[in-house]
Amino acid sequence: MARKVGKESDHDGKQSRGLQTEINPLLLSSNLNLIKEQYRNANPYLSTSTLRSNDKVTKRLERGLKFHEKGEVSSQIERQREEQRLEYERQKEQEILNKIRREKEQAETSAKIARGELPDTKVGEDKYIRRIEDVPEVEWWDKPYLDDQLNVLPKYQGGYEEESESDEEDEVPSIQYVHHPVPIKVHNPKPTTKVYLTKKEQKKIRRNKRKFEREEKETRIKMGLDPKPEPKVKLSNMMSVYENNQNITDPTQWEHTVIEQVEQRKRKHLETNMIRHEEAVKRRKESKKVELSTDNCCKVFRFKSLANPKIRFKLNTNSKQLALRGACLRVGDQGEGMIIVVGSEKSCKFFERLVLERIKWDEPFRDRATDTLIETPNNHAEKVWQGYLECSKFPRWFMKVCRDDLELKNTLRQFDAEHFLTDVSHT
Repeated sequence: MARKVGKESDHDGKQSRGLQTEINPLLLSSNLNLIKEQYRNANPYLSTSTLRSNDKVTKRLERGLKFHEKGEVSSQIERQREEQRLEYERQKEQEILNKIRREKEQAETSAKIARGELPDTKVGEDKYIRRIEDVPEVEWWDKPYLDDQLNVLPKYQGGYEEESESDEEDEVPSIQYVHHPVPIKVHNPKPTTKVYLTKKEQKKIRRNKRKFEREEKETRIKMGLDPKPEPKVKLSNMMSVYENNQNITDPTQWEHTVIEQVEQRKRKHLETNMIRHEEAVKRRKESKKVELSTDNCCKVFRFKSLANPKIRFKLNTNSKQLALRGACLRVGDQGEGMIIVVGSEKSCKFFERLVLERIKWDEPFRDRATDTLIETPNNHAEKVWQGYLECSKFPRWFMKVCRDDLELKNTLRQFDAEHFLTDVSHT
């Protein structure tokens, strides 16, 4: 029994646990009501052990509650506001001082730029100034005269007579800057290449466009925005179109009605075409008037003979096709003459090429009256004058055969072109 009640300690000096643990003294007490009274109001689901000392809640409870005194927080806020106000005023004063300092520096800089002491960065003068790091201590042309310590060599230290008349201004270094043109980068937009569509693509675009317009028109008719078009009745489908009982009860009257509708549609079509044609002609006339009022390029030619009818036909036809104004005047059928043309620069250039290159003036021709071959070996044409006129009094193109030089001169005087005759006679 002594073995069960108590046991000696192990070799390490500790008591063994388990069933050999001693009983709690409270359990040995005979008064169990005292224990029940002690734990009557306790929560059986909470640990009754003492809270740990390092718990945050314990520390917070130990620290207790501390209340601010009346007016303490408001005074602290007022103090912070006052500090912020003073800091804002100091910053504002500092900004004003900085602004005054910057304006003063800008004024000084502008004055120096005006005097030429500083480069003007607005026009890019600073791009032509070398940096201080790039400026060598000695220029390459001075190195032969200096030693390693940048002193003048003895052989170049000879005495020189000083000039009596010395200009003090020469001793002052010149700091005037030269105004160089600043390279300007021109931002010209790149010319867009014009896209030319093939015939197939043009037809496809036109087909899609017409399809879209047709669908839009049909949609408006379905919504009731546009009235429904009348049926397009023809003699071939007059019995298929059902409008009323007329095509059944009186076919002859219905046939006359259909023929009248066909004639009306044809008449409307022709009227529309005529209006469109008149508008196109009107636009061409207006554009021609504008060209006539703005283009006054003039060229004057002199020829030796204009007896060949083929040459006369070419000159007359091309001048009318090119919408040129002017005159072709000659003295007699076989005599010399002159050509004056006024019009656009393009038309005058084409006419000049016709007269000087394309027409063969010395080509022989056959006279229709006598049926003889006439040769003109020395016949030629040359350009006498070209330029631009402020205004031209030639209303149209015409060709005229004058009896003598006086009639030719009077004809030119009518159109205020007598001075051209002087140019022709002097060449």
